[in-house]
Amino acid sequence: MPGSLVPLVMLPRYTTYTGQVEFTTIGMDVTKYETAILSVWRGRLGGAGTVQITCEESTDSGGVAGSWSPCSGTNTQNFDPGEEAEAQVTATLTKRWFRLRVALTGTNPQVTCWAVGFLEDREE
Repeated sequence: MPGSLVPLVMLPRYTTYTGQVEFTTIGMDVTKYETAILSVWRGRLGGAGTVQITCEESTDSGGVAGSWSPCSGTNTQNFDPGEEAEAQVTATLTKRWFRLRVALTGTNPQVTCWAVGFLEDREE
C-alpha cells in the first residue's frame, strides 16, 4: 500500500524560459518521501532548439556544492514530454535534496512549461 500523497508544485503554471539557459528549482528536503510523481507539460518550442527536464538529487546541504545527480525512476533524465503534451515523471528519492533542472539549447529557444504532482510519504 503506497504512503500518503502530499501535493507538490515544482514549476507553476505557466512558467516561460527564454534563451540558452539552465534553470534549476530550489533544492527541497525530501527526507520523509520516497517518490516524486509529477505531471510535466510543455508548449511549443520557439526558436530552434531543444528542452530537457531532469529530476536531480543531492546529499549535501541543498546541493550548494553542486553535487547534483539524476534521480532514478521513469522519465527522470533529459526528459521532454513533447510539444503541447503532458507526460508523467516518477522519481525515486534516495537522497536528502530534490530539484528539477530545465535546460534550453539552440538558437533563441523559448518554452512555456509546468510541473505539478505529489510526493509520496515513506512507509514506516
